[in-house]
Amino acid sequence: MKHGFTAVVLMAFVCALTPHQAYAIRPFVTDDARVVGRHLGQIETWLVGSHYETIHNVLGAVGPTDWLEITTGFAHGGAFSGPGSGYSITGPLFQFKALAREAKSGAWPGVAFAAGVLPPIGEGALTPQGVGTFGYLMATQALLDDDLLLHVNVGVKTTDIKTQWLTTTTGGFGFQARAIGNWHAVGEIYHGDPYDPLLRTGASQIGFRYIPNERVQFDGTLGSTLAEDSEQWWTFGVRLVSDPLW
Repeated sequence: MKHGFTAVVLMAFVCALTPHQAYAIRPFVTDDARVVGRHLGQIETWLVGSHYETIHNVLGAVGPTDWLEITTGFAHGGAFSGPGSGYSITGPLFQFKALAREAKSGAWPGVAFAAGVLPPIGEGALTPQGVGTFGYLMATQALLDDDLLLHVNVGVKTTDIKTQWLTTTTGGFGFQARAIGNWHAVGEIYHGDPYDPLLRTGASQIGFRYIPNERVQFDGTLGSTLAEDSEQWWTFGVRLVSDPLW
């Protein structure tokens, strides 16, 4: 475990010295119309915490081409109270993302499409009740030499629960705006989450993104559902992009 931790710290340090683009957007739900890049790999990991649970998410992505990104990942954690209390784990998630038009500052919006599946595999409360599938279209408008990014998503997700398919639309609007230096303000409002079959309401997040270079990003947010009995949470995430893998 000690050597593994040292390797992660060393990787983060090396990434911080060598520039390349890191475009993924989790822990935000509203995705951006960009992909990791040809022959590059990416790791995203983030914590989500509330008054009743803490969940750790991990996503790994690779770019076989300059327009295609393939992602897999899992989530695990524990609830502190309620019927789902205790440790749980679920995964793997599978997703592909195809870039149709690159986002360039001052030009037409970038466009991409993503689709994926969430198998009902795992232990505990995080395990999906049935097979989940999702697909969504995303557009990104880049302005002011990429100092302002606007993202729009629209899609649909389905879940097979006891042989009955439940279908829900998803959508979101998000932004990233440079505040000062490498610090950016980020925010979003969305309905549903392609990765979460249980979320069928509106929600919002606001926070920061620190980008020391184009290979490393740090994110932190505060979020809340948009309902009378609203629930609040916090997130903190890190993402790293590799050198070309082949």
